[in-house]
Order: sequence, then structure tokens, then C-alpha cells
Amino acid sequence: MKKNEFHFGAASIMREVPPGQIAVIQFNGAIDEVETEWGVKMKYPIILFSHPSYESLSKEGIETTWQSNCQAAWDLAKALEQGIKELSKACQENNWKLTRTEEGTYFLDVIL
Repeated sequence: MKKNEFHFGAASIMREVPPGQIAVIQFNGAIDEVETEWGVKMKYPIILFSHPSYESLSKEGIETTWQSNCQAAWDLAKALEQGIKELSKACQENNWKLTRTEEGTYFLDVIL
């Protein structure tokens, strides 16, 4: 932070994807675990390009955070921890489709 530069407010956290819908995201930084009032979640900085709960997103998207304790979030973190080069590259370079099923589970798929 530069001298005399100040910022206040809460960090942006992405809304849940409604059941049966998808969002398009791009990972945008280092992942971390975060303690929330609902327990420990994975925290991914992202750029959000499309989401059914956001009226209008510019083509550049918005910077926000995806926090989740879903299996997909934990599985991705474990796989990245293993140092799979192709996966790390895909996370840095590609957009991803975040799908929520009608039952409420999430899936992540790279968009090639």
C-alpha cells in the first residue's frame, strides 16, 4: 500500500450459483483456506464473467472471491497441491465453468 492510500470495506464474495445454473470464472491468484461462520472453506480469487444472479457483467468480468466447502473446491486444491503442471497451467490460462446441479452439488470444468 502506498503512503496515504486507504481502503475500507469487505472483500467481494461471489454469490452462490443457483441450482441448475452455471457461472464462468477464471482463477486469479493464490488459493487459501478461510474460516467462516459455516466452517472452513476454500477461498479462490477469481474473475467472474457470467453468473445468473448478476444482472450485467462487463466482458472484462469482475474481480471477486469464490469461497466454498464443496467437494469440487477441495478436490481442485488437493490436485493443485500435487503440482500437476497441466492443471496449474489451465488454472492460470483458461476460463472454467462452475456448474451447480439441481441437487446442489458443484462441478468444475475447464473451458478449452
